[in-house]
Amino acid sequence: MVSHTLSNFDRDLNGIRTELNAMAENVQFQCQQALQALLNHDASIAEAVVAKDTLTNQSLKKIEGHSTNVLARQQAVADDLRFILCSMRIAPHLERIGDYAKSTALKSEHFPNGLPAQWREKLERMQRHLLTMFDHVMQSYNSKNLAQAGVVFEGDDTLDVYYQDIYISLIDTIQQGQGSSKQWVELLFIAKNFERAGDHVKDISRDVQFMIRGHLT
Repeated sequence: MVSHTLSNFDRDLNGIRTELNAMAENVQFQCQQALQALLNHDASIAEAVVAKDTLTNQSLKKIEGHSTNVLARQQAVADDLRFILCSMRIAPHLERIGDYAKSTALKSEHFPNGLPAQWREKLERMQRHLLTMFDHVMQSYNSKNLAQAGVVFEGDDTLDVYYQDIYISLIDTIQQGQGSSKQWVELLFIAKNFERAGDHVKDISRDVQFMIRGHLT
């Protein structure tokens, strides 16, 4: 009976992990395709990002429900309890990252002619760094790699530098009266979306560190 109970509990833990990874894959797709929708002014890509966001929201509810149910049925020991609680904390962060990707994709309508090369390169640099952080943080969650989680935490500083570069350049462009001020403001919001998404990845890395160590310092 004990073996059977433990086996069921292990399946529950694996189920939560699988659900969270599936949610992360959806969010990663959103982040990858949101910028493509913008750069290519592609409404079909934007619609795909929006559709994925619906799945992301459904995943959040599923993970929260599954985790709550497991906590109610099982007496989890410290390590397993931290894993469950960490997964419950990570899911809302993933949902918010998906929201930022959705917002970015929908803003593609403001750029019918795409973006000048200067801004493409800056946004692509932010996206690459964000996706690298995202990959590392999910790997650290799955492998319980403390060092990798720490690298993600520190990597947010670089993303902030990239955002500041775009911010300063855009403010200078607006002050010089170049192009459409409305477009530049929208572009600033897009860059802020990437920066905020990075903040959530950083928060996930903090949760993973707590899951592994049992404390934050």
